[in-house]
Amino acid sequence: MIAGQLALLNGSADEPLQSHHDQTGRALQVDETQTYLGDDLVIQSGLVAGKVPKQEERVMVDGHVIETETRDVSRRVATEWIADVDGSGWVLAERTHSSDLEHEPDWPFNEFSKLAGPEIAPVRLKPWEFVRNQRDEGRDWTAEMATREHNLDDVSIEWGTETKTDAINADVGVALTTHWRDMFVRLVIYSSGYLAIWEPDEMKPELLGRFIHEEIIPITTFDDSAKIDEKQQVTQTTLDDSEVEA
Repeated sequence: MIAGQLALLNGSADEPLQSHHDQTGRALQVDETQTYLGDDLVIQSGLVAGKVPKQEERVMVDGHVIETETRDVSRRVATEWIADVDGSGWVLAERTHSSDLEHEPDWPFNEFSKLAGPEIAPVRLKPWEFVRNQRDEGRDWTAEMATREHNLDDVSIEWGTETKTDAINADVGVALTTHWRDMFVRLVIYSSGYLAIWEPDEMKPELLGRFIHEEIIPITTFDDSAKIDEKQQVTQTTLDDSEVEA
């Protein structure tokens, strides 16, 4: 399974990423760089490693007295990544640590911000727009799960193959299978910016990067309160209902 949090740079980097490491434990390894000459698309992939804060608890027993001591330590973590930093300016990686600093992005995105140049931040995705794009392109697609938030205390989840009407209005998350290029892609998308692909179970970095570039980047936003247009929602639901009934 391919999974991670999507983040965008605030502008394109001047150059593609280069392998880097220093004595503090930070390291960026570029394993592959694929260039598409036709549209200047450069997809890179590799590993990133660094140290993140961790609280360690020590329990001490003195007779009948038990005391605990908490201290801040650091631990070394690593994860895979795929990115297009000097084009659309995005990075997909597993977010493994939340930053304590409000102005700093979570790890490992703070590493990319330091190495690529522009600031970087996780984004929101619009699941309903992804679904409608598949429908409008006339692709063969099926929905397996659709999650909608009606208010802060009411979130509905619909399961099964009869969820197409709910999927086109899914503002929290959606799981579906769609036919993209010459393959079926089974994935889940959440508005939080999380993306996971189950099928195919392996995608070469350049193919995954092309999919993100064509299908995911167009549905990204920095707006935390992005909502479905109510007029469009009513119209699309009515049209889809009429197709189902037909």
